[in-house]
Amino acid sequence: MNFIFRYLKSRHPFEYSQITDQLYVAAWPTGEDYDVLNDLGVQLVINMDWVPADKKLSEPPLQLLELTEIDTPLTPMSMENLWKGVDKAQKVFTDGGKVMVYCKGGVHRSVVMASCILISQRYTAEDAMGIVKERRPVADPYSEHYKSRILKFEGEWKAQHGR
Repeated sequence: MNFIFRYLKSRHPFEYSQITDQLYVAAWPTGEDYDVLNDLGVQLVINMDWVPADKKLSEPPLQLLELTEIDTPLTPMSMENLWKGVDKAQKVFTDGGKVMVYCKGGVHRSVVMASCILISQRYTAEDAMGIVKERRPVADPYSEHYKSRILKFEGEWKAQHGR
């Protein structure tokens, strides 16, 4: 229990970066940030942290997708969760909506998801990681076990979509 308390106490303050017109990466929004997300036009919030999201983030017009991840080199991010997030984001984008992906610091797990989303929009993995890093300087898509997930997603995407 002390670990959870320390984790929650160490949460990063909410801040975000716009990656594309429709995609944002953030550090841990709470219900207090609901109006900011609404003002940005965000329709889908994807939680990549292992702590459940604030329930206010699921109040309309926001939708919340909980893809909780505990990610370490020994327990890599679930490919199934990456596919779920990409699929849901694509549907929101098709309807002209915006997506915010977050994790605790907006540095790793959310960055992997954002990179995968960009791959689904015809970016290469290298270009996707570069764009995210450029637009969110704290992002770290190049750490080996994160980069390996992005590259694996790119391979699976190409195998399924022929590009």
